[in-house]
Order: sequence, then structure tokens, then C-alpha cells
Amino acid sequence: MTRCAIRNVYRLAALLFVLLSQSLPAATNPGALEADVKSDYSHIRVRRHGQLRSMIFVRDRGEEVAETILNIKRPYELVSPYARVMFSSYFFVPKQEKALIVGLGGGAMVHFYEHYDAEVKVDAVEIDAKVVELAEKYFEVHSKGNTKIITDDAFRYFKSNETRYDVIYMDAFLKPSDKTDTTGQPLELKTVEFYKGLEKQLAPSGVVVINFNAHPGLAADLATMNKVFAQVYAFRCSAPNLIVVGSWDKTRMLPVAMREKAKELDRRFKTTFSFQGVANGLMVPSAIQGR
Repeated sequence: MTRCAIRNVYRLAALLFVLLSQSLPAATNPGALEADVKSDYSHIRVRRHGQLRSMIFVRDRGEEVAETILNIKRPYELVSPYARVMFSSYFFVPKQEKALIVGLGGGAMVHFYEHYDAEVKVDAVEIDAKVVELAEKYFEVHSKGNTKIITDDAFRYFKSNETRYDVIYMDAFLKPSDKTDTTGQPLELKTVEFYKGLEKQLAPSGVVVINFNAHPGLAADLATMNKVFAQVYAFRCSAPNLIVVGSWDKTRMLPVAMREKAKELDRRFKTTFSFQGVANGLMVPSAIQGR
């Protein structure tokens, strides 16, 4: 990756950080409190507002950050825009057999797979047993059929895992500390060494999809990914999320091809959101295509 490309990565990330940070949605009715639990990793609340139920992480100063929002009548409908964009994975791996989700939350992505692509074998790894318990009790997320919920540390799981996944989704957030960034994303889950290790966990054409939240280190996060992956694709969704896909395929997918794939996916799944809208959020310039 040239110095010019590196500078462009940092400029892009800095711009995204400003845009995403300044466009945070206005506060809404948080809903009735249904659960308030503290674990070794986080302070978690569950709230319900009408048909919407939320799993919320509580910061030390009392700020509530929604991790999952689920329509309890239609749990397969992805309420959170970032969750929809996570399925940009289908642009790169349209026929999936095995998927891994690191960070269960309220299981919105699990419900999507179970409803729209039930033949995919989905493993979800969650370090916090309390999150798993709340997901089971309030969000109807269980190990059943092709879904397997695993309570474990991602590092430990990867050391013993022998499955090769088509997609690995990284959506793990904890209480912010010196071991995480300011948004609670574990630092050890976004290093060059960790990303290189993920290649061994993937099928030959597999991709990694990462949910980043806007924070001052976003530029460094993108630069790290560009040191490892042959191609990096960033998708903007609603604030403060940026969804980034890492691929080892040296051939870059052009926007026009992605839009055509989006049309096919819309016809195939008939979801409550448009894959064409996801494709339109592609923000990666040619400057960060290479390494």
C-alpha cells in the first residue's frame, strides 16, 4: 500500500468519523424496562416499546446504547439499519453454507438466517453468558435446527475450531475499558495477527464482515484491514455504524456488478429492506483497493 493510499485511508476515515458522529439519531422513547443485569463483561438492559424489544448496553455514566432492536412479532425483520448492511456478505458469497457470528446480542441476524436462508448452518459465539440467557428469554434465540449458540471467548473458540465458514461476522462489543476502543470493541479482535488468523477459519472464497462504530481510531482500523485483506469494502449505514467487508479475492467487485447482484438478492429474498440500498452505501475509493 503506497503512502498516498495510506493518507487517503486516514482522510476517508476521518471524514466518516465526523459525518457519522454528527448525525446521531435523536433520542426516542426507551420503552418499559423488562430486565436489568450486570455481568462480568457488561451492564445490560432489556426494554420494550410496543412491538419493539431492545437489548441495551449501559455505560458507566448511565448512557444506554442499543445493541439489538427486534420486532417481537416478526423477529426476522431487521429493524437496525446496520444489521441489514451486515448482510452485504451476500454480494460476495451468494450461496452460503456455514456462517459464524461473533457477538450474539439479541440474535437479530440469527433470526434473519432462520427465516430467509434456513439451510445455512449458523454458529453464534458469545463470551457473555448473561447475554445468551437474555437472548433466550426475551428474544427467542435458541440452539435449534441449523443454529448453534456457543458461550465462549472468540479467541478460545478459534483455537479449537475446525469448521470453515463462508462468512464470519464480527459484531462483538463489551463495556469500554483499556482492552477495548471507546465504543467497546475489543482491541485484540482487530489486529493484523487476528485478521490473518481468520483466513484459516474461512472457506477459500469466504469473507469477514465487521461492524465498526464511529470513534477516533477508525482510520487506524481501516488501515489495519488494508494490511491484511486483498480487498476492503466499506458500507455506510445509519450513524454511528460503518460496515466493512474484508476479502482475499484479488479481483475487486465493481459498483455496477454489486448493484446487479443486489437486484438478484431482492428478487430472491423479498426482505423488508432493499439490497440495492445497501449497495448504494458503498464508500470505498480506489485509493484503498490495494495494499
